Order: sequence, then C-alpha cells, then structure tokens
Amino acid sequence: MEKLTRRLKEVLSRVKVYYLHIIATLLILLLILFVYVSDLEILVNEALNMEAFSHVFLIPFFVGFLFYQKKDLFKASFALDKFQKQPKTKFMDEFIGLSLCLIAFLLYWYGSYTFYPLEYHLISLPIFALGITLILFDLRAVKTLIFPILFLFFLVPLPNDVMYTLGGSLASFNTQASYALLKLFGLPVTLSTSYGAPTILLTTSVGQPASFTIDLPCSGMYTLIAFAMFATFLILVVSAPVFKKVSIFVIGFFIFEVLNITRIATIISAAFFFGEEIAMLIFHTAAGLLLIFIGILLTLFVSERFLRIRFSRTYEKASCAKCRTALDNSESFCFNCGKFFSPLLRRPSQKFWAKLIILLIGCSVIVLSIKAPVFAVAQETIEVTSTWENATDIFPQISEYTLKFLYRDTNYEQIAKQDASLAYAYFPSNDSNPLIYVLVGVANGISNLHSWEVCLITWQIAQGQYPLVSVLNSRDIQLFGEGFPIMARYLVFEDQQNYTQSVLYWYEKVTFKTGITVQQKYVRISLMILTRSSINHQQYESQLIDFGKAIVSYWEPIKNQSLISLGVPAQQALLVLSVAFIIIAKTTQYTSEWRKRTNNLKIFNNFASSEDKLVLQVVVELSEKSKTITTRDINVVIKGKIGKFVKLEGLVKRLDLLQGYGFIKRDVVSVNDKPVLAWKSLVNM
Repeated sequence: MEKLTRRLKEVLSRVKVYYLHIIATLLILLLILFVYVSDLEILVNEALNMEAFSHVFLIPFFVGFLFYQKKDLFKASFALDKFQKQPKTKFMDEFIGLSLCLIAFLLYWYGSYTFYPLEYHLISLPIFALGITLILFDLRAVKTLIFPILFLFFLVPLPNDVMYTLGGSLASFNTQASYALLKLFGLPVTLSTSYGAPTILLTTSVGQPASFTIDLPCSGMYTLIAFAMFATFLILVVSAPVFKKVSIFVIGFFIFEVLNITRIATIISAAFFFGEEIAMLIFHTAAGLLLIFIGILLTLFVSERFLRIRFSRTYEKASCAKCRTALDNSESFCFNCGKFFSPLLRRPSQKFWAKLIILLIGCSVIVLSIKAPVFAVAQETIEVTSTWENATDIFPQISEYTLKFLYRDTNYEQIAKQDASLAYAYFPSNDSNPLIYVLVGVANGISNLHSWEVCLITWQIAQGQYPLVSVLNSRDIQLFGEGFPIMARYLVFEDQQNYTQSVLYWYEKVTFKTGITVQQKYVRISLMILTRSSINHQQYESQLIDFGKAIVSYWEPIKNQSLISLGVPAQQALLVLSVAFIIIAKTTQYTSEWRKRTNNLKIFNNFASSEDKLVLQVVVELSEKSKTITTRDINVVIKGKIGKFVKLEGLVKRLDLLQGYGFIKRDVVSVNDKPVLAWKSLVNM
C-alpha cells in the first residue's frame, strides 16, 4: 500500500509539472476531433460492423507509441531554439502551415461534392495535422513528428474498386492453391471455374456434397491490410538498412499467404471429417484470429533470426569529460559530445497559446459555416409503422404513379449483413411512362451497402471473369441544389440478356423508428428503369433525377444554406493556389539563402583566417562520411591535421561564426531515436 501511495504521489507530481503541456495536448486533439468527429464516428461504426476496418482500433495505439518514441527528439528541438538566430522570414512556417490547413479544408470540402466523401475527408486529416503542427511549432518539429502523423493515412479506407480487385485476385489464387494442397493429401475435391469465383466442391466422409467459394473476407485481403499497417509500424520503430526493412514486407506477405492457404485447406478438411456446419462455425472463426496472431509472430521470428533485425534495442550515448560541466551549468546539451540531458520541457509560451486559441476559434467558425457532412442526414425520423413489407409510407406518392411493395430479399440480407433489402416500384397510370423500381438497402455500416459497380464489374474482373454488364454511361449527379448537395451515382449498363438498366443510387444516414426502437441506419436508395433497347436510354435520365429529388425532398435532408458557399471550380482553383503558394514560398526562401551563402563564401575564401578555413574544411570532409558530426569529432580530425586539440570554447565560437555565415548548421539528429547535437555542412569546398 505504501508503495502504491508513493507511486501515486510521483505521478501527481509529474502531472503538476506537466499540466500545461497536458492541457495543450488535449486542446490540439480536441481541435482535430471537432473538425473530423463525424468522419471518425462513421469509421468507428464501420470497424465495429466490418472486418475490413477492424485494424482501425489499433491505429491510436501505434500512433501514440510513435509519438512517445519521438518525445526526446521533440524536446531537444525546442532546447535547440535558444542557440538559433531568428530568421528574417520568421513567419514563413505559420504561413505554410495555414496553407496546409487550407488545402486540408478544400480537400475535405471538395470530397463532400463527390460520391466518396469519407475517403477524401480522411485523406485530408494528416494534411490538417501537419498544418497545425507547423503553425504551433516549427519545421523542425514537423520533421520530428512526420512519420507518426503520416501513419494516420491508414485511417483511409481502400477504395472499393481496389479492395475487390486485389481481394478477388487473392481469392482466386488461394482457392486454386488450396485445391492443389487438398488433392495432394487425397481428399475428394474438384475445382469449378465455370461461373464466377473458383469454387472447391467436396464430398464429405458421409457422402454429403459441400461447396466452398472463397469471397473477399476469406481471401486474406483484410489480414493483409492489418499486416501492412503492422509492418509499417515495425519499419518505423526499428533501426535497419532499407533493404532489410523492405524485406519485412516481402517475408510477411509470403507468410500470410501460406497461412491463409493452409487455413482454407484446414477448414475444408474439417468439413470432410466433421461436417460443413461444424467446420464453418468453429474452425472458420478460430482460424481467422489465429492467422493474424501466428503470422505476426512468424514475421517477427524470421526477421530477427535471418535478417538480424532487433526490434528491442537500448542505446545510451557515452558521456564525455565535458558532460559534467554542462550539467553543472544547467545546459540542455553537451557541446562536446552532443548528448541531450532531457531537461524538463519549458512551458508553452504566450505566443503558442495565442496561436492555439486562434486555431480553435477559426476552425470552429469554418466548420459551423461550411456544412459538409459525410452523408446527408434526414432531419425527420422515418417511421416504419408495422413491418418493412408494408412500409410504403417511407417514400412519397407521386402523381400519375402508384407505389407498391414488391418483395423483401431475406437471402441477400443474410449474405450482405443488411437489416433490410427491399424492392418497391412506381407503376405508371400512363403506359407511355416507364416502370420505376426502387431498391432499398438498410444496414448498420456503409460497407454492407455495396456499390453497383463492385457487384457487377470489379469483383468479376478480379476473379478473371468477364464483367456481367457492359457500361454505357457512368457519372456523379447532384440531386439537391440548395445548401449541401446529395451526390448520386448515375449508371447505365446492358446485361447479358440484352436488357438496358438505367440506375440512379445514393447513400443517406437516416433515423428509423420501428415499434419502440429508434436507430440511425445507413441507407442506399437505387432508382432503376429496365428497358429492352439501349438506343434511347438518355430520355430516362431526367425522370430518374426528378424521382430522386422527390425522395430526397421527402426525407428532408439538411437544407440549411452554408454561410460560405463555393462551387467545385472555385474549390479546385483555391486548392491549386494554396499548393502553388507553398512551392513558391519555399523556393524563394531557398534561393535567398543560397545567394547569401554563395556571396558569403566568396568573401570568406578571400579574407577568412586559416583557422576558420580549417574548421570549415573539416566539417565539409566529415559531412561526406557521416550524418552525425559532433564537436568532439571535429576536434579529433583537427588534432590529426595540426597535432593538437583546439579548446572547446574557441572551437564552438568558430562553429557559431560559420553558422552565422550560412556555411554550416547546428541541428538535432536521431541516433536510435535518441537526440544528439550535431553539425551539418551546407556548402561544398
């Protein structure tokens, strides 16, 4: 108990020292969360309902560890500030950071006018994080934290086309490899490729037939996504040559493929001995979890055993005779060996708090002014009065048409894990008007509501089959013109029976009331006209759009006019201008520094003392051999040239003078994630 009390007091004392840093960190996280809360809410919901997104829950832990790993480098970059002169372009970092934030907002905003808003929104998140880091801190802090921030790109879902293309190819390969393995062990299996994905046909030990088609979840695509994230994390935390780091990906991919093929063969073998139901219920569920666990362990083992990569390492720079003097003088670094003493991080400045408050206020105004939700949210609750089959009141009555319920596809609901898959139709009173079908999918996650293109085209191509349809037209259409628009997808295709289907479909987020239950669900609404001829399909486009607008209006989506409204061309123009500003600003800054350095070097060569020239020559020579050059390293080389060491204080003064001319730069470098004060040459001699 005493030990626990003592430990608690230590924690409270550290909190007391760092409370301002904790508050600042929480406010920065709150700033990001405020901008992206709706997107992260959807992402978490998808992770809870879809295996493909389950790796999302690990990202905060990986990112948190990467930030923790960089904490000493981050602290050292601030300790270095007092040794650096304030540049003439001292607000350049803030301007570029604001430009990055603007790029993130424009990308976020532009994405809301596309059919894939969530992907665009999450792509903008790391860019926004880089922008606020540059505004609140400086370029050195961005360089230190660049990899933890870029790791956030793993939040971005793979596009469905890419997911199903890669998954289909993996499924086809794994099915054929598993079939070959099963035949090798003498099981009674045959491989069918007559239609769709390759299917393994099995005759069980009791003579019952069973078929196994490897779809996207079983293809190993989801585990490979999780592995890619884990392998990237390993690459960032280990110190090894680039070749060995790349080898982690190659080894891991091979291991996971072998394990997945073994898993499929094991499940089919279990079906042969114990029956299909037991194999799918027990072996299928357990094998998926074991695959990831065993695959990661094997990857770690092979990488350590054969590549000699050490995932756990300790490093402590040896102290020198000058370290004690530096500690006694309360210095952050030893100017001789470059060791960082990790003092307490200084309190955030008033300038930092002012910038953070301005960012909070500015982002709040922009987010509240520009309405760009991921999916349109119906304002009113859609009430299902009895059963789904009788719920024709969820759609508007349209003149000269009669709305009727057709059927509910319960089989597809089980396959796609949807709450409801319903078919309605608007029957025209005038035979010259087309019959318009309304297909409705209701699910907990957007991933369960597949797009038409994936089902009809992408998955088939990935399986090595021809597409089920021939596409005649495909583009995005804006259904709601005032305020935030609902973006729909217009698709016209001809099927294998020579029927032409014109489809207009979109997604919304709706609150449904079924009895006493009230839940928010994702909905895909598809309007479809089926005809025999493809010649005049253009004439049905306007009818589908009119019906789509009527349904959108009936569901009363967000109609509040944004305080700020820009068209897509204006957004694109601002995006280009923001990128151009960053390029021009950095180019101008680099050119100015290069001219100054070139002119100073001419004067230096003519009038500098021999001692200064010697020091510069040594730094340039060492820079060609090593990235970590300490003052002690420079002094050792000087002794080899002139036969004696130079006094540390005098050498540091000469190095500071050369830095003022722009010839060299004092910087913090990472040696096994430990900060070391080092010198870098900026010129060639």
